[in-house]
Amino acid sequence: MVTVELYGVPRLRAGASRVEVPAGTLGSILHALASILPGLVPDIVHDGRLTEHALVAVDGREIVTDPALPIADGTVLVLISAAAGG
Repeated sequence: MVTVELYGVPRLRAGASRVEVPAGTLGSILHALASILPGLVPDIVHDGRLTEHALVAVDGREIVTDPALPIADGTVLVLISAAAGG
């Protein structure tokens, strides 16, 4: 399983701070998120991709966008607003 932590607008839209989904590609994980948390569609997640309003980081370190990227079991993805920051 992959843990997805949600912050900012994604958390507000989803109504959840954390969910677990099966490991797979980033695209399959985003499809699973859209099914589990329909409040993310279409502004945060659309057709298995993130919109320009959101970013996802692998283990809080590296921003990724490639839907074909494999995401391993035990990984934590952090989903935030693209406008987040200081």
